[in-house]
Amino acid sequence: MNGQALNDFIAAYLPTAQHMQISVENYDGQTLRLHAPLAPSINDKLTAFGGSIYVVAVMACWGMVYMRCVDYGLDPDIVVAEAAIEYLKPVTGDIVASSLPADEKNWEHFFQRFEERGKAKIDLQSEIIVNGEVAVRFKGLYAIVGVK
Repeated sequence: MNGQALNDFIAAYLPTAQHMQISVENYDGQTLRLHAPLAPSINDKLTAFGGSIYVVAVMACWGMVYMRCVDYGLDPDIVVAEAAIEYLKPVTGDIVASSLPADEKNWEHFFQRFEERGKAKIDLQSEIIVNGEVAVRFKGLYAIVGVK
């Protein structure tokens, strides 16, 4: 398993992510870690812009759904149905967001629902760690609404 499918998707379809230079740092089937250099997202305080942080945090979970679907054999059409973010500390360097592992039963239920209904939802979370502390917490509800 690797994140090349997501890197390819970003290169083909997501100009904002391309501009931010978002790339897969690690994918192991349980978590996905994305990396974006600070330079394209720096603000006047010399920290990462909140909107850029949001994009990387959202993408860590969106990308996790995408990669799990690819692993399952699907070319998914995914949307973010709900999202919430907490900015706890400034991000003073590159933006590195990691999806948190979801219970495997949740993934089984997600794919079972998709098989039954052609659509499904799953709750996922991601974090951005700075100097060993959580700087950002993100929660989102992701829906697969079909396949391409």
